[in-house]
Amino acid sequence: MQGFVKTALAALYRAEIVVACTAFVLVATALFADVVSRELLGNGLFGAQKFAVFCTAIAGLLGFTIVVHAGGHLRISVVDRMFPESWYPVMMRVGDIISGAICVFLGAYAVDFVINSARLGESDMVFRIKLWPIQMVLPYLFLASALRYFCFAAFPALRPEEKEGE
Repeated sequence: MQGFVKTALAALYRAEIVVACTAFVLVATALFADVVSRELLGNGLFGAQKFAVFCTAIAGLLGFTIVVHAGGHLRISVVDRMFPESWYPVMMRVGDIISGAICVFLGAYAVDFVINSARLGESDMVFRIKLWPIQMVLPYLFLASALRYFCFAAFPALRPEEKEGE
């Protein structure tokens, strides 16, 4: 089971990296095209900056899940010195469960946020598109991170080495 979970999380991580990198490439392309258009034609490309903002938001928010997978998230390490070192493995599992629970709570709130946005028909003023499909990254990032934390708690060997302080 642990092997399957490891493979599944690695595949999810690769997909998130591809989406985030693609979003950053789209940002650079849109902004470059906007600048070239301004210089050559005197006008920027309609919506290029807004499109870049949407892509940046998606890439940046996906960064949360990427950091959780890679072990670069922040944690309060001062607590480590309050307990014996032999407790460390149990404390890490408890921490993962607490982090997962927080992410589930935030994910549920994000789902509610997106549902309400869809119900209200909120749309972008520039593109006149519904915002809820773009906002779907919010529930995804929290629920995918919760899944990771719960997997780390269930299978401690999958937990990445912490990168804090590097």
